Amino acid sequence: MRSVHVSRGRLLRGLTALVVGTAGVGVAAGPAAAEGDPGWVNGWLGDVTVGGPVAPGRTMPLTLTSTGATQPRVTVDLTGLAGVATATFPDFCVTEGTSVTCPMPPSAVDEFGTLTGTVPVVFRAAPGATDGATGTLDYTAFGEQTEAYSQQAAVTVRSGPDLLDLVDEYVSGVEVGDSRAVPVVVVNAGDQPTVDLRLTLRFPVGLAPASYRNCRYGTDQVLATVVVCTVRGTFAPGQRHELRHGFATTVGPATLGSKRITQLVEPLATAGPLPSGVQLKRREADQALRLRPVGEPLDVVPVEVTGAGGQTYLREVRGAFDIVAQGVAVTGAVGDTVRITVGLRNEGPGVPDGTNSGDSVGAFLFVPPAGATVLGTPSGCSPRGDEQAVGETPTTWYCDGPGSVFPAGTTHTVAFDLRIDSLPGTPGEVRPFQRYPRVDDNPGNDVAPVTVG
Repeated sequence: MRSVHVSRGRLLRGLTALVVGTAGVGVAAGPAAAEGDPGWVNGWLGDVTVGGPVAPGRTMPLTLTSTGATQPRVTVDLTGLAGVATATFPDFCVTEGTSVTCPMPPSAVDEFGTLTGTVPVVFRAAPGATDGATGTLDYTAFGEQTEAYSQQAAVTVRSGPDLLDLVDEYVSGVEVGDSRAVPVVVVNAGDQPTVDLRLTLRFPVGLAPASYRNCRYGTDQVLATVVVCTVRGTFAPGQRHELRHGFATTVGPATLGSKRITQLVEPLATAGPLPSGVQLKRREADQALRLRPVGEPLDVVPVEVTGAGGQTYLREVRGAFDIVAQGVAVTGAVGDTVRITVGLRNEGPGVPDGTNSGDSVGAFLFVPPAGATVLGTPSGCSPRGDEQAVGETPTTWYCDGPGSVFPAGTTHTVAFDLRIDSLPGTPGEVRPFQRYPRVDDNPGNDVAPVTVG
């Protein structure tokens, strides 16, 4: 995509008639701007790929964003699509020849003074368009007094199958012990049928998926269950297929916090490599996973369907767990060097899992006892605070967690060498760096003393 500056005066003179027309279809004014500030308007449309002429249309979002601008809108020039593709716009847009002007959509959301709306545009291959044909769509977002910038998106026709995943759901109120029917729904958005497909799913730690005889199962490095299924059949263009009754999944006692179940669908003939680092094995099962046709073939793929991947997001499963701080008491004389081991233990049954959020899991803070000096820097740890501090204010040490998950029944500890400079001293302590994903069920043991005497 490229951007080319266009002078505001030249653009506005050429669009005066269209601006008047759009005023009658509910053009939204942006939030009030400071006096003399024209505000700004921005548009975005990514490159588009559509199937051949018999494929269903693809709906793509043209996003319009504005702060403080009057009459924010976008003008689209379709000249570059001739013979390659067609583009259909919603009723609130105004079309004149090969030019389309859309105001800020009526459904735009105002968040902190910025309007954001989506113009859904349906693209189809033009009659007679061949594989690899490429056109361009030029669009310009602007307001009454703002600078205007023309941008360009490429539209390409690709012949062949194009499998898309239709699942994108968010579920609240899930509890340990529940059984969930995880939906699996796919559609072929291409212009040719797919013969056989591969379905790959990932269930985070704590979730136990059902067994199917045409699937293989394995566990990855963060304890998620990876499932790879070979599904036989012919999947015609536009036809939706689904797993009847869904993929049964039990919410086990290790489930804790929010979980994202992902799925990916691919034509078997062109599927990518299998998940790395996972040993896949078949399970004994009485049933096979089959995707069955449902409903009439789609004429247009909806805007929320974006690719071959889908997800089911389980919000805030409140599983039980108990993180226990591991302190220590050692003895020694002034001048001695003693080794201590401190850290955390997860008594379970819940498993803190930071693979979604990127939060630190199992990290801890260690405050040495007053009168003791840490010698060296253990791997994965670093001092925090003023290393030059004197008196009774020791440095705090931060130590990384064991990884993205903190399995139940495991202990994460680090050894420190302490030089005893004076006795007796105020006890130190060890405690979790972060209460993730929440304060555990027994916070009374989250802090443990560290003493030298």
